Amino acid sequence: MRILWLAPWPHPRQATAHPVPWVGALAQLLRQQPGLSLTVLHWTPKITSEVEEFERDGIRFIYLKAPSVRVDILTLHRRRVALVKSYLQHHYQHYDLLHLHGSELQAPAMAAGLPVPMLLSVQGLVSQYPPYVPRSERWLKALWTLSGYYERRYLPAVQHFVCRTHWDQALMRQLSPGCTVHHNWEVIRPAFFRPISPLAASRLQVVFLGGMQVMKGFREVLAAVDLLRQQVDVTLVIAGQASAELVRVAVQAAGLRHLGPAAIECRGQLSAEELAQLFSESLCLLHPSYVDNSPNSVCEAQVAGLPVVASNVGGVRSLIEDEVTGLLCTLAPASIAQQALRLHQDPALRQRLATQAAAVARQRHDPAVIVARTLAIYEEVVADFCARS
Repeated sequence: MRILWLAPWPHPRQATAHPVPWVGALAQLLRQQPGLSLTVLHWTPKITSEVEEFERDGIRFIYLKAPSVRVDILTLHRRRVALVKSYLQHHYQHYDLLHLHGSELQAPAMAAGLPVPMLLSVQGLVSQYPPYVPRSERWLKALWTLSGYYERRYLPAVQHFVCRTHWDQALMRQLSPGCTVHHNWEVIRPAFFRPISPLAASRLQVVFLGGMQVMKGFREVLAAVDLLRQQVDVTLVIAGQASAELVRVAVQAAGLRHLGPAAIECRGQLSAEELAQLFSESLCLLHPSYVDNSPNSVCEAQVAGLPVVASNVGGVRSLIEDEVTGLLCTLAPASIAQQALRLHQDPALRQRLATQAAAVARQRHDPAVIVARTLAIYEEVVADFCARS
């Protein structure tokens, strides 16, 4: 079977681009399947030719030269959508199935009307995000409102979706009435399944993987750790795009008096192995996002055995059973701090949550089951297309 993915896979020249571990991990497993060839199509302004193709690790990659981010926004994404749409119209016949990974980047608009079996894996649903955006992030709200327009207009034409949580399943049935919803979880990178020997605990630390993203709860985490430090000596480790200087400015702007520079460590983008080691040395993961579907960082932490404190939003409740496989909180810093403090003061609770979450998450993210389910879904989508043709 010849599979074409339309997926947010950064070009090798885009060193600072957001990684897509759940997409890459699945690709590495599928490429090993007999009788299956995988091609990934994406776009970037970083290449010099109109089209760049190469093969790496048994996967064929095709990149189209896209307009700059500024031009893309000024043209309301129409130029980029037309570029990819034109390529697909001239090449779709070389593939047995088109798999769209996410709808946030207008993939359904690019693939609209193609006479080919098509499947969309839901990641986030950007059309649902604007109501949750704080007033300070007006530009982000405008961008998501634009992307939400594309979702609402083109998702109804997609007949098959892969969903993960109660939240995205319910929304897809609203946005695309009569569609078929297939359930499957994301693949977690192998490093989180391996046992890690933690280094000697020299300090108490909590982890936040959202960089400085407001929607991931960056400001709430700072305020929560400021409260926490009034009771215990704890360090905040931030992974993702964050600089120590900008974090210091944010702390000062918020008037936080107990969170000095020595209490915050910015690690930048970490590999899976580095994250797994960090998890083994930490008290918990803090994930107080404003809205989320199936946050990969929560899943990775659970598989690795790190307790999670997360906000009860979107699809998070499909990942965390409160007091059983994690602790739910609100966006109030006091709520976040209180749950983290409980884990510190009650080692038995922390161990119980870690053990139970790991057991559930390792079964949920069993790679063999996910691959088998993916292949079965592909067959179902192709069979349904043939029956309708």
